Amino acid sequence: MRASILILLAACGVNATPLPETNPSLPSCVPNRDGAITAEELPIALGASTTYYTSTDTEFDSVGANGRWDLSEETNDEVIELGPVALGAQWYAASFPGGQFVVDGGNGLDGIYHQDAQALWLDGIASREESPAAGQTLVVYPSPLPALRFPVTDGQAYEATAEVTGTIAGLPFVGTDTLALDVAGSGRLDLPYVNFSPTLRVRTLVTRRPSTGTPVVTRRTTLFLFECFGELARAESTVGETDPDFSTAVYLRRFALGATP
Repeated sequence: MRASILILLAACGVNATPLPETNPSLPSCVPNRDGAITAEELPIALGASTTYYTSTDTEFDSVGANGRWDLSEETNDEVIELGPVALGAQWYAASFPGGQFVVDGGNGLDGIYHQDAQALWLDGIASREESPAAGQTLVVYPSPLPALRFPVTDGQAYEATAEVTGTIAGLPFVGTDTLALDVAGSGRLDLPYVNFSPTLRVRTLVTRRPSTGTPVVTRRTTLFLFECFGELARAESTVGETDPDFSTAVYLRRFALGATP
């Protein structure tokens, strides 16, 4: 099975980069379907890509029924490819000495990550271009945020906060980013032409809080993960969503078996 990891907290939406390599090196991983995802079962396939259907302002099955989530409806969604690329040539690379790879965070932003046996760590966020029209973003966490703690199992929950001193959209920012995560269910996920079981449903709430003043910005994300494959689907809420089981996604993507961008 081709393995990939597309977990990101950087932003909502998607761009067409990073692009896949011609002949990427693919790690070997075979799911044992024990309901727990270890670091070994979430390998980083640098340069590889996975194909997804993407849509906006979409109703989706968040809670599911009888141990099953149904995201199998066939639509005319856009088809994209996404995948992690090595950290090294980017303009911001020197700011992340502990970073290993980069994932497209949408809206012209990249998320910079590294992974070890304990967690998948988010080291920070940067604008893909050094001088974009929207203004440069460069956020380096002095203590990286655990995007996932291993092993990922149903019932897991934690919260982590990182100090932020950086630039966001060309403006200085001082404050905190807080990630609250819980794994809320294990079951079968139905996608167009294929299903996966047991899939873990991971709910995250990210809160950006300035040191003084307002606004405090929150966004929720629901991820569906499978051993050795990583992200099968993700749904992102509107800003300020209060329901952890939101069912209207401003952005939804689903694994697209056999689809061509």
